[in-house]
Amino acid sequence: MKKIIFLFLCLYSLAFGIIDFNEVNWGDSKSNLDLIFPKLKEEPSLYPDMKIYAFEKPNDNVSKYTFYFSNGRLFKIEVLFNKETVGRNEIKQIYGDLVQKMGKPISKNPIDQKFNGLTLRGNSLKFVPNISTSVYYKGIDTIDEVGKMIDSNLIIEYVDATKE
Repeated sequence: MKKIIFLFLCLYSLAFGIIDFNEVNWGDSKSNLDLIFPKLKEEPSLYPDMKIYAFEKPNDNVSKYTFYFSNGRLFKIEVLFNKETVGRNEIKQIYGDLVQKMGKPISKNPIDQKFNGLTLRGNSLKFVPNISTSVYYKGIDTIDEVGKMIDSNLIIEYVDATKE
């Protein structure tokens, strides 16, 4: 009986655990995350039922983790890499690490969005490491109205696959 309970707990944690965030599960509340990421700062949200919290500079290569909650439950994590310390070689290494952990991406989609005179361009690669999580590896350049690139970011998004 103990083996069955242990097996159930292992399968449960695999089903709801988030790759690269071992102590965090989809559906967690902010108070659960406060135990792991103290001093989360609330960020503005356009939607009344969505709360966004950031954890600044978790390490030298990451500018921040952003946690998205809908109706008080975690459904998305965004990792914004530090463009001062993450260069071309590090970007290749991050991609290689993702492929090693999750397999090859299942899709590649271009990003081309216009917003207030700016254009966001890049690519989004989708990985599916398990049944509960989708991972998006995104390289996004910001281009001004005269066609000059003014910013470039590498972002990895972890999304609750049941909420997509």
